[in-house]
Amino acid sequence: MKSIHLMGILGSGMSGIASLASQMGYQVSGCDLKLEGHNSEHLKDIDLLVVSPAILYQEKEDPELILGKNKNIVTTWQEFLGKYLMKDKKVIAIAGTHGKSTTTAMVAKILIDNGFDPSVVIGAYVFEWKGNSRYGKDKYFIVEADEFNDNFLNYYPNIAVINNIEFDHPDYFKDEKQVFESFEKFKKNLVGEKILITEKDSLNKRFNLKVFGEHNQKNANMAYLVGRQLKIKKEEIIKSLENFTGIGRRMELIGKVGKTLVFDDYAHHPTAIRATLAGVRQRFSNRIWAIIEAHGFNRTNALLKLYKGVFSNADKVIVGPIYKARDKNTFEMTPEKIAIASGHKDIKACNTIEEIINTLKNEVKQKDIIVVMGAGNSNLWAKQILKALKN
Repeated sequence: MKSIHLMGILGSGMSGIASLASQMGYQVSGCDLKLEGHNSEHLKDIDLLVVSPAILYQEKEDPELILGKNKNIVTTWQEFLGKYLMKDKKVIAIAGTHGKSTTTAMVAKILIDNGFDPSVVIGAYVFEWKGNSRYGKDKYFIVEADEFNDNFLNYYPNIAVINNIEFDHPDYFKDEKQVFESFEKFKKNLVGEKILITEKDSLNKRFNLKVFGEHNQKNANMAYLVGRQLKIKKEEIIKSLENFTGIGRRMELIGKVGKTLVFDDYAHHPTAIRATLAGVRQRFSNRIWAIIEAHGFNRTNALLKLYKGVFSNADKVIVGPIYKARDKNTFEMTPEKIAIASGHKDIKACNTIEEIINTLKNEVKQKDIIVVMGAGNSNLWAKQILKALKN
């Protein structure tokens, strides 16, 4: 099996897999709706059609996918990764509801800084790699293990980290019980040394990190424990962690307008939003704006009660349009409902990005901190806001 075609190759997970597969000797082709679109002709002489789970959930199936299913050659990128790219590797899998990407990047840095040459797949952009994957020639493979769609059950790790477990992905999991059951299955996938590192193993060790917030102290603690399992010296692990500068869309400073700073952040679960804003408040005494893009109507409906008090570390809050995600209906969720549920004293609901920009242009002052948070279009909002404030 040598020739693979990736349907939706521009997706963050897919692009990383394409790069790795190519470097590991596979003949790789791909298509994306943002490029030339999908076409059943793409499957000529293809051994395997690799897709993202999102494509399997779409309402209307594409002829390319239908042909792939008829030929019995369809697999998700997580299945391909687990079955083929991780074959004969010692796998280190980082799971949990929050902090997976940062912890994975921290673990990768610790290994690379200490003479290892791991392959890595992560759900975020790593500036040093100019992408979200890294090809390495040694036996270690580090992966961010996502619970959605039970994707992480495709991996069989020697070392597994579970940062934390909380109800999320209501479009896949029906309740918290099912989430915990899924993580229990993941634990049973451990092989070899079967090393499991969880929150209760944390040393609550304080590091002098460049990335701020208590959540990053927790992420660093988990990464530290992985390093110790690999017999890396304590002082070398600490040096690596304290030189870690972060990853894309995790409190990423995208620009300044005078002394006003604009950050882009991926937090979209209420717990992650709370933790991120607590970190911002710990770092800055300036006035803080939180610009929020909730992710999915179903998810917002399921997590609405958790928004109470979430924005307490922000001085001013704007809740923008809810990102549609995979939803088929709105569950009557609106930005206004999130604003009301939060109970924040200075919060505004906006139904368009233009409304958000107009509010900011009228009210932002020098030295304000603007944090744009979400996992859908919010990174585009951040760029639009920065551009508008400069004009």
